Amino acid sequence: MGLEQAGKGISAFTETKKLEAVIEREIQESALHLTYRRDLDILFLRWFRSPDSEQLREAYMQALEMAKEVKAAYWMFDLRSRGKLSPEDEAWMQETFFPALEDELGYPSYLANLMTPTHYAHLNAHYKLDAIGAYGKLVKLGVFISEQEAVAWLLKSRADR
Repeated sequence: MGLEQAGKGISAFTETKKLEAVIEREIQESALHLTYRRDLDILFLRWFRSPDSEQLREAYMQALEMAKEVKAAYWMFDLRSRGKLSPEDEAWMQETFFPALEDELGYPSYLANLMTPTHYAHLNAHYKLDAIGAYGKLVKLGVFISEQEAVAWLLKSRADR
C-alpha cells in the first residue's frame, strides 16, 4: 500500500500485482479497480459502486495516468455498478476528461463502455448511440451490454488500426 500524490489531493491506492502481463491498481476511495492486460493490450476500469463527483473525477484522472504509463490505447469501462452520471459529471467528461485524454496520450484511443440494459436504453433514448461513435479526432467510443462484445470490438479496432 502506498500514498500517491494525485492532482490537488492525496489518493490512496493499492498496487496489488505488477507482473509482466498484468498491472492492477485499486483506487479505494472511489471503488475503482484498474487492470492492464498486456496480452490483450486493454486497460479495464471496473467500478464497484457509484462514486461521488470528486471521487469519479479523481479516479478517471488516475486511470489516465495509468494509461500513459502503459501506453494503453484500448480501454474497457465497466459502468454497470457506477450507473448514470449527473449532468455536471457528464459535462466534465466531455469538456475535461476526453480532451485531456486526447491531449495527453496523443494517439487514437478506443473506449468500450459496458453498461446495464437500462443504462443502455437511457443513453440510446437521449443521445442516439449511433451518433456517439467518436468523441473527437482521436477518441472512438463503443457502447455495449455484453463484455464479450466490448472486448471483441476493442480487439477488432486494434486489428483494423
